[in-house]
Amino acid sequence: MVTPGKWYDPISERWVAPRECRSDVKSPHPTENHVLEMQRSVEIQRIWRLLVDCCASK
Repeated sequence: MVTPGKWYDPISERWVAPRECRSDVKSPHPTENHVLEMQRSVEIQRIWRLLVDCCASK
């Protein structure tokens, strides 16, 4: 699992740290909800990176 570092939010003009991942006991077979949540998390991180890159380039 990739854990992104802090990123700069140009709108609030501050550094943003990712939320801590929950370290719950994981079953050997991920549930459908877990898989969907992971996909959602990856998509949110991707959008944030694109937004920050877009704002930083201006």
